[in-house]
Amino acid sequence: MAPGAALRVTGVEDRLGQVLRNLIANASSFSPRGGRIALAARRDRDAVEIAVEDEGPGIPPDGLERIFERFYSARPAGEKFGTHSGLGLSISRQIVAAHGGTITASNLTRADGSIAGARFLIRLPAE
Repeated sequence: MAPGAALRVTGVEDRLGQVLRNLIANASSFSPRGGRIALAARRDRDAVEIAVEDEGPGIPPDGLERIFERFYSARPAGEKFGTHSGLGLSISRQIVAAHGGTITASNLTRADGSIAGARFLIRLPAE
């Protein structure tokens, strides 16, 4: 974000914070040890965009929408049952929608086309 930039949205701070905490926790659990998690925010015309990116395995192509369904979960290999309930992203989407916004998922790719991680993009109406 540019120094001094004012990015404002109207909303319930606790709920929007819950969305960001969930995305950061997911990024952390799917990223390799020492992996980088990046957060960025910017103004795009009449919206504020917030991106959360990780260096994990990415999202299977058939899961890019499904991960927002209740109880759908794609746990990292070796993770114990119950850590990813399949509710966090569904709830996050509901919270963002209640604020008039959208949340989407995509994969980051390297120059050779291989997956370099996941990216979640939140778009909220700007003040």
